[in-house]
Amino acid sequence: MSQHRFWIVMAAFLCEVAGLASPGPASRSLLSGQGERIFALPELEAPRQIVVEKGKAFISDKREIVVYDLATGALTARIGKIGQGPGEFRFMPGRMAASPDRLVVADFPNLIFFSLDGTYQGQVVLPRLLSPYPFLPVGENFIGFPMGSKEDGSPTAPTGRIYGSDLKTIRDFYGDLPAGPPPPPPPGSPEPTAKSEALLVRDYGEIAVYENRIYIADSRKGFSISVFDENGGFLREIRHPVEKVKVPRSFVDGIIKEWKSSKYWETIYSHKIPVVPEYLPALISFKVDGGRIYAVTPNQKNGLYEIVVMDLEGTILKKEFRFPLTPNYEAAFLNGLRYDIEGNKVIWFAYNDDKEIYELHIH
Repeated sequence: MSQHRFWIVMAAFLCEVAGLASPGPASRSLLSGQGERIFALPELEAPRQIVVEKGKAFISDKREIVVYDLATGALTARIGKIGQGPGEFRFMPGRMAASPDRLVVADFPNLIFFSLDGTYQGQVVLPRLLSPYPFLPVGENFIGFPMGSKEDGSPTAPTGRIYGSDLKTIRDFYGDLPAGPPPPPPPGSPEPTAKSEALLVRDYGEIAVYENRIYIADSRKGFSISVFDENGGFLREIRHPVEKVKVPRSFVDGIIKEWKSSKYWETIYSHKIPVVPEYLPALISFKVDGGRIYAVTPNQKNGLYEIVVMDLEGTILKKEFRFPLTPNYEAAFLNGLRYDIEGNKVIWFAYNDDKEIYELHIH
């Protein structure tokens, strides 16, 4: 399969995985809490990611990016549309990242730049990354995690690479990140006839860029976030001891229930044997905002997950149970798509089954 075709299959697969992580029209496991504000989002059709910057929520939807004011919940702008022109999306808006001065949106094979008011600022053609991890500007450079190819044509694990402003490779600076679930077989492939193992809990790996610094979370090392400069130079590793959390039996039962209700039960999931490790990963998501690192762990209390708040050096400032999103453990890098943090507030979208409408939650 060509890299371009593989990427399209991978993108469709990740959309399906995101849907499986949120049974029904969207996640029913998002919890309301005290001090929470909720706004109706009638414009949304099939949201995939939210990023927040300067009081605005940017939500990638089926055909465009929809922008809301966090103070009022009002729709303030629509960015982009499906098309082939400058600032338009070929398939749907891809991975987004926001900084104080611009919004960056992946649209394979391009990386598109907008101002925060939605003005198109230009784009660059991406290297052939073939990776679920974002390609991001950092200082005068870019960071990506490309996947290579093995002798049999299968992809290798994504590894960290620094690119110059001309998108030529400067250096590899980080080894492989945890692999996600394999993509589905190409259309027309024969249906499986034998049982195969399906790992339901995988290690978490993700990257973030903040103030020309690169932050890489890697749960294979435990509670670990490595920090690099814009040239890929290592600065420090943030590590903290954590209490291990066992994988509950109810988790496996819930996944099997979702499999059986999926349209792919007969063709795919009925041939899978669920496999889980003894413990959940020490990290399941993280964000960097406002001079703080927010790391989410699998520890729970009253249905809420723990957020460990640290300064940029990694010193723990506080721990609190207020993360309301049920994690995806099979493709953990998807967890960060469904929420963002600004001003110490957790902001996410959720579908209200009773009202049949998406809502914006601020807590």
